[in-house]
Amino acid sequence: MADLQASLRAAEDCLDAGEPKEALQHCKAALKADKQSVDAFLLIGRAAHELGEWQQAELAYRKALDVQPNCVAAWTGLARLFAASGNAVGAVEANEKVLSLLPEEDPSHQQHELCLADAYNRCGRYQEAARQYRQLLAHADDEGAEEAPLPETRVELLCRLADIQLKLDEAKAVEEVEARMTDAGPGRSVSNVQLEVLSAQALADEEAAAEACTTQTLLELCSIAPPAERFLKYHEEWLKRCLLKIFSAPPRSVERQHFRLAALRECHTCMWKGGCSALPYEAAVWLLEEEEEIKGGHVPVVGSSCGVAGGVMEGGEGHVGSGQQAVLFAFENFARRMVHQFPSNPTAQVCLGLMLRRRACHDGTRPVPQALRRQIEQLMKRAMEDDSRSDCGTGWKALAELQYENRHYPEAYDTAVRGLRWLHSRRERGHEALTHVALSLRLVVAKALRRMSKLDEAEMHFKVLAGWVTEGETAFGEMSGSSPVSIHQQALRGIALVALERGDKGAAMAQYERILGKAALGRGPAEHWAHADYGWLLYQEGDIQGARQHLEDALKVATSSGCIVTDSQLAEHHYRLGEVYWKMRGRYRTEKQFAYTQFFDAASVEGHAQAPAFAALGRYFQEVEGKAEQAMRCYKRALALDPSVAVAGSGQTPPSWVNNVLGLAGEEAGHAAATKPAASLHGEDSASRGAGYAALGDIAVRS
Repeated sequence: MADLQASLRAAEDCLDAGEPKEALQHCKAALKADKQSVDAFLLIGRAAHELGEWQQAELAYRKALDVQPNCVAAWTGLARLFAASGNAVGAVEANEKVLSLLPEEDPSHQQHELCLADAYNRCGRYQEAARQYRQLLAHADDEGAEEAPLPETRVELLCRLADIQLKLDEAKAVEEVEARMTDAGPGRSVSNVQLEVLSAQALADEEAAAEACTTQTLLELCSIAPPAERFLKYHEEWLKRCLLKIFSAPPRSVERQHFRLAALRECHTCMWKGGCSALPYEAAVWLLEEEEEIKGGHVPVVGSSCGVAGGVMEGGEGHVGSGQQAVLFAFENFARRMVHQFPSNPTAQVCLGLMLRRRACHDGTRPVPQALRRQIEQLMKRAMEDDSRSDCGTGWKALAELQYENRHYPEAYDTAVRGLRWLHSRRERGHEALTHVALSLRLVVAKALRRMSKLDEAEMHFKVLAGWVTEGETAFGEMSGSSPVSIHQQALRGIALVALERGDKGAAMAQYERILGKAALGRGPAEHWAHADYGWLLYQEGDIQGARQHLEDALKVATSSGCIVTDSQLAEHHYRLGEVYWKMRGRYRTEKQFAYTQFFDAASVEGHAQAPAFAALGRYFQEVEGKAEQAMRCYKRALALDPSVAVAGSGQTPPSWVNNVLGLAGEEAGHAAATKPAASLHGEDSASRGAGYAALGDIAVRS
């Protein structure tokens, strides 16, 4: 017996010293002294475990159990062995036996409960695993963390429980989707059915008992877990469930609005916590877009549930001093932080472009310069190359409008069509319909088609818009940086411009008179372009005083506070008013504050009116001031900008007009320039353009 005890002590000392092979030799000596020694078998199992000899270790523990079936140490050794070797079934058996033998007050009882839960999880017995994890969490709540400390933290337990519950929910959702798809009609897609199932599941899970509720587990986990990458998926899953509940209610319903505001509050909470996920910001973007669609963007900050949800509050936290556009300010809150934290995210880049455009528009006190518009266009174009990565419907509207304002008409048309398709697919997925964004895109399509000389298609789109939209309805666009636009007025204007390009001035004037007449009756204000276009038609018809009145009104409206106008639009108004002043003769032609000032303001801005404005300046310098050299420079600049430009009222190109007025060209040069029709200089005919420049150069030399 003394030899047995000595061998066992020596084996234990070797194991403690990290020498399992030496321990096995002492265990063999102990077995020679007593072939039924349970302690020797246990030490052999422990040594073989450390050496990685799984079969030998299990055999030793089994022999110990043959001698003593209820040996807790043997079952504990088997549980550890099976956990290390990956034998989940054996781990379940061993841990269940240990728990049946150990008293509940034993310090290792909860550790074995945790091991049993992990073993259930590895076996695929998720229901038993979830029940075991909930039991562990309940013990911690009942006994207190100080009296019964868990080997694993509460956060880790909640993570494991959440993983299992998410697996169960996913399996249940897959089964339900498959069952519904067998009964679904031909018009139902998998994504639609899946959305219905997931939204109903999220709503039902919230109403379930707390002990079996995935939502409750995620809520508790997100409330105590830091927003680190380790817990990223749980924070995202919690937010996804808040978003899915939105789709369980019908569109435009009060219940849906309630769920939307609750989701916005969660996005706001995630934003102030920080974190590694862009999902709260991306979700907030489309939630606030729907808020703008439903409420028009003008929601009072004080007492506004939307303002609280979006983080718009008086004071430093919301960075909003005062105002009535809570939705817009909430969008700015999310967008600024998203751009700072996720600068390469496509939605963040789109939001940056929208913020830059809003700041460029400012309050409407100055026009938006062309160079800045092009920079913003390039930024948004790069961010929206991939339709599937975009979560911002307002971005399509802003990009299409920018491309149209920058005279990139084919690109504006393509962007608007892509945006309309994206909005359609978005609505098919169950989102609210962004009607005003769609109307604005449809308007860009029609306007771009007119600029591309596809008059029949453009007229069809304009007439459809005029029939769809009532007189007072506007497509607001505070998020996109554009002022509210009357779709009805724009459609009527498009019809008028199409008629004008077809040579039907009577029909065009009738449309403008219709717009201005409604404004005179108080049925909505007339925009600056309505006065400008109608005034130009009156000028062409010979009504100079009427033209002057309307063009001055156009400039007054365009430069008033709150009216967002581009620099090229304003330049066109200046040029037209300058031509009217020129036609009035007298001091309107000779004094610089009239015709000259209007032409100069128009020529300083890149746009459609720049070339004719330079031609008009040349005419002013030649006829009024008698400065041939300055006139020649203006004509050269006009011809370089647009070879087809003609001096207003004469139908002649600048070279021929200079030849006729100055009489400085020789007979050959004068004949070549005077007989050259304006149309021959239009387009890409390099020979005719070269002849025009040669004649102009000859005139410059002679002068």
